[in-house]
Amino acid sequence: MAESTVNPDTPVRSAPAEGWYPGLDGVRGMAVFLVFTAHYVPHLFGYSGWIGVIFFFVLSGFLITGGLYDNRQEPHRFRNFYIRRTLRIFPLFYFIWICIFITSFFFHERWRPLLVLWPTYLGNYARFIAGTSAVDRIWTSRFAFEIGHFWSLAVEEQFYLPWPLVVFKVNDRRTLIRICIAVIFTVLLIRSVLVLALSPHLLELGFLYRMTFAQADGFLLGGLLALLMRGPAETAVVRSGQKFLGVSLAALLVAWLCNGGIHLKPIAENSRWVGSYGFTLLDLVAAGLILSSLQRGSILCRILSFRPLRILGRYSYGFYVYHVIIQQPLVGFVLNRWRVPHALLYTVDFFIILGISALSYHILEMPFLRLKKRFITRHANPEAAPAGRVDPVDPGLRAVS
Repeated sequence: MAESTVNPDTPVRSAPAEGWYPGLDGVRGMAVFLVFTAHYVPHLFGYSGWIGVIFFFVLSGFLITGGLYDNRQEPHRFRNFYIRRTLRIFPLFYFIWICIFITSFFFHERWRPLLVLWPTYLGNYARFIAGTSAVDRIWTSRFAFEIGHFWSLAVEEQFYLPWPLVVFKVNDRRTLIRICIAVIFTVLLIRSVLVLALSPHLLELGFLYRMTFAQADGFLLGGLLALLMRGPAETAVVRSGQKFLGVSLAALLVAWLCNGGIHLKPIAENSRWVGSYGFTLLDLVAAGLILSSLQRGSILCRILSFRPLRILGRYSYGFYVYHVIIQQPLVGFVLNRWRVPHALLYTVDFFIILGISALSYHILEMPFLRLKKRFITRHANPEAAPAGRVDPVDPGLRAVS
């Protein structure tokens, strides 16, 4: 992949004056679109749209670790982080659960004791305790609510319970870099051992895909990039993005071909090669994509800054939450009444979900997002949240100075 020509004396990142990188919204948009295809049109990307979740993990680690490090000296930093994260994540999540509880009075939902794990952000363990993926949905007399995709939200919340404590307590960039590298290699080693030790049934259920410890290397690879970019090598790190992406994609392609890709076998999240080192290769591809999105003048930066993709990225949290829950009622309602070409049906579904997500963002989520301004320490740390830095809890919002 050819690298674009950039004047070495000018900044590489394409941050506008207000301090946000449009390409990062595009990465989020691409990730959520991949996840959409995994549930609606899985054949579009060879049944591998789940890879979008991996992109989310790496991007989340990149943005939130950078924000945590920038604010490491602020007073009330623990309180501010967790309250602001609560205001960003909880309102929509628990609004959905309220809606699910209300429907129980009309559609006779069949509750199971293990379902309590989902609203407590422990749902990623449910199918392994039950030994079946049936607990990924709530059955009613008319249809089933799919809630299995909430596992990734659970993984994120579990990871961000201890990680801010590490960043704030260590408080040294080089030490944090060493911690990230050590944990990345440790997780890779653990997964490689578990692929051989776990039963085929657990692997088939996606144990290594859904466990927080098994995905920690993705978050920390993103965090490693953020920490490297806060040192003297920032320009070199960003400028290496396209080469890094090219090498990572090539390594992933070789691994895929060696594991059945020559027969067009999909990249499956529960396959042994993905469970051992495949997740790491995907993390590296996501890291290269993130760095490329920051490189001004590059083709990828321009593609990822495409306005429709950025709009999708802006509403990606709501889109992710809604798209699976309403899939069966939405698709089933149409197919049971009219014969609609699937391509048209899924296109209409996409825009319906996007519209719902936009309304949710502006009507339900935004009032809580405005409250986050009350939990910013102003002028306590001159280095915290300057122009070009982002909100450590909601990277889609610009930091308030």
